[in-house]
Amino acid sequence: MNRILYLSILVAGLCFAVQSCAKQGYPSGGPKDETPPVVLGTNPTNGSLNFTAGEFVILFDEYVIMKDQGGVLISPTMAKKPEFKTKGHGLVVKLKDTLQPATTYLFQFKNAIADFNEGNFLPSFEYVFSTGNIIDSMTIRGRVEDAFTRKPVDEKVSVLAYARSQMADTLGDSIVAKVQPMYMTRLDKEGRFELNHLRAGEYLLLAIEDGDKNLRLSDGEAVAFLDTLVSAWKMPRRIAKDTSVSPDTSVSPDTNVSPEMIKDSAAGISPEIIKDSAAADSSLTDSLQGKLLTMRLSLQKKEVQRIAKSNYIAEGRVEIVTTLPLSPHYSLRRLSDSEPTDGVPTLWHHRGQKGDTLSVWLADKACDTISLLLRDTTGLNDTLLLKRKNAPANKPLPKGMGLKVPKANVLMNAVASKHPYFDTLWLHFSNPAAGVCTSWRQADTMATNPLDSAVTVTTLSDSSQSHCGIRLLKNPAMAPAVGLRAYIDFAGKPGEKYLFKVPAGLFHDIWNNENDSLTISTEYTKPENYGNIAITLLSPSPSPVSGQDCTSHADSQRFPRLVVQLTNEKGDMVLQQTTDKPGKLTFQHLKGGKYGLRAIVDTDGNGEWTPGDYWLQRQPEKVLLFEKTLELRENWDMEEKWTIDENL
Repeated sequence: MNRILYLSILVAGLCFAVQSCAKQGYPSGGPKDETPPVVLGTNPTNGSLNFTAGEFVILFDEYVIMKDQGGVLISPTMAKKPEFKTKGHGLVVKLKDTLQPATTYLFQFKNAIADFNEGNFLPSFEYVFSTGNIIDSMTIRGRVEDAFTRKPVDEKVSVLAYARSQMADTLGDSIVAKVQPMYMTRLDKEGRFELNHLRAGEYLLLAIEDGDKNLRLSDGEAVAFLDTLVSAWKMPRRIAKDTSVSPDTSVSPDTNVSPEMIKDSAAGISPEIIKDSAAADSSLTDSLQGKLLTMRLSLQKKEVQRIAKSNYIAEGRVEIVTTLPLSPHYSLRRLSDSEPTDGVPTLWHHRGQKGDTLSVWLADKACDTISLLLRDTTGLNDTLLLKRKNAPANKPLPKGMGLKVPKANVLMNAVASKHPYFDTLWLHFSNPAAGVCTSWRQADTMATNPLDSAVTVTTLSDSSQSHCGIRLLKNPAMAPAVGLRAYIDFAGKPGEKYLFKVPAGLFHDIWNNENDSLTISTEYTKPENYGNIAITLLSPSPSPVSGQDCTSHADSQRFPRLVVQLTNEKGDMVLQQTTDKPGKLTFQHLKGGKYGLRAIVDTDGNGEWTPGDYWLQRQPEKVLLFEKTLELRENWDMEEKWTIDENL
């Protein structure tokens, strides 16, 4: 019995063991494999001379896949792209193009190859060979930064190098739009680049956001360039080698790439092979040895001024949007057989703050079709024919059909629950105010103006009441002048709460609608709720010159015209001031927080940053960044000094 029980327990245990084994898979837990594939060797050897093979093989320590053929950069560029095929642990690159004689070829694999299992990318690998008896050993290195933010540009940007020999007189600077470069590379994550294994000589260098991937500068692509040709300099003696793992002991039987295929590849490129290809060029100096170039990337929009959108947005109201801001000297008039001759306006228009939106109000708000002529010094000369949606021909649009019915001339509350004690209480109209209503005008006498006491003010702390004035601010640019806003003429006490009551019927709009009554409740802030930042701008100290007074030299030094901007943590502009001389600038009434400073060297004097333009050979205006983050507290005055040096 005991034996039977023993055998039963044994069989049950074996069944459980078998079941457990059947359920087993990959071990759970443990760190994830994040190691990229490792190069064990190549065939022919990396750095081969007199190369005649039709393909080369790169052997890895594991199975790999070709993730992105666009990440393979070839210099000089090839008309026919190579064919890439994986075989075991190897990547076979079959050349389809005819190789040029006595030429160094560089293949850069940038995030193009990944391991098969985890998809870990090999960040960068270079394979170089020469069809002649030397490997070109020159380089150009540097970094590309955003011209405005001064931050490194990402890896999508390509750096192109055109040899002087490519630049025929018939092409000139336009070569960058018509011909692919001789050499190219891409940036790393820090915005840096290396153009290695160049021939000795001078190069036209530029960086582009190559959106269409044609290795040429196209319209709408950001570009960075240098003003002069750059002489390549000698590569450092640090030679990139294949990983020094002995290939004959590292290749597993299932790789399908034999050890003989990669023999001697682990030895890398012998320094003796890297001969100085510039030795015969006595004009090349070592002044640029090791120097990193800096290029500033920007986009000059080539958009032509045109009308992007125009339509009715309400009865009696039209909106026109342009691709570029209109100048203050634009003109808009109505084209009609019934154009009035008595001087009474048939429309009013207002250019928005950014300049690219034009609001138009029509005297006849029931008008369902209108023809307008818009002209501007920016090159605009367009006729617009606008029609309200769903409007029957020659009949007014029924109320509420298809469009919003314009409100009466209501005073819109633009006052927050907390109002800056130093600011004006502005009120905005939904439609242009043509003037003061008749009842209030008739009450006006030579001795007093009824608008001086039209608003009732209640001080909430003690419920006391007083009166103050309200003023319509007319816009002289809207002939005849009408108003789009008014202000309450009241100086409140910091920290006090007030209730303002604006009566109905003060103002009438262009359609003789009167404003509704309006009640506003707000609390005035206190001076201690804000801080101030004062920046003293200094000229850089002059270098001592024998026999010259340093003070007079500094005074004679030209101080650039600057647009100094205070920015928030996101880099957005909060306030700005313009100056053309050293001295103190103060930014007042700031909330507590972190701020930055940048200064635009305003070369063209337009009061804003101007990007570069390759075709005009104009570099982007320089942007200088203050090195510190300014941490401002409320009720605090901060002072800093900033030496303005355009060379930084």
